[in-house]
Amino acid sequence: MGFIQGDSKKGIWMSTRGGGLGFTESNVDFDSVNGFEFTNSPIKTGGYGILDVAFKNNEELWAACGGGILYKSLNRGKTWEKEPGTEKIAGNLYKIKFFDSESGFVLGSNGVLLKYLP
Repeated sequence: MGFIQGDSKKGIWMSTRGGGLGFTESNVDFDSVNGFEFTNSPIKTGGYGILDVAFKNNEELWAACGGGILYKSLNRGKTWEKEPGTEKIAGNLYKIKFFDSESGFVLGSNGVLLKYLP
């Protein structure tokens, strides 16, 4: 669970059991006693849990999953594609961090560190 683009005003993302992913609308009322409304995103992880989601920009986002798999969406989570070659990583991917549109990293288990190449 985290904030969309690191900003609580832009909404919340949340991973669910079995590799599900949901997003709220912007301007969530954090003072409300009611639950948040999440819209499901059609990511197909094959049951692998989603461990982190990072927004490279307003439209492009990445999801790190168990089993060393990365997914990316170029349309704000409406569709997803598996990043080729990541299924061969022996370990989980835990954290994605983009510093700008040209630089980013993914941290995983067993010392795995991936660098984003545009």
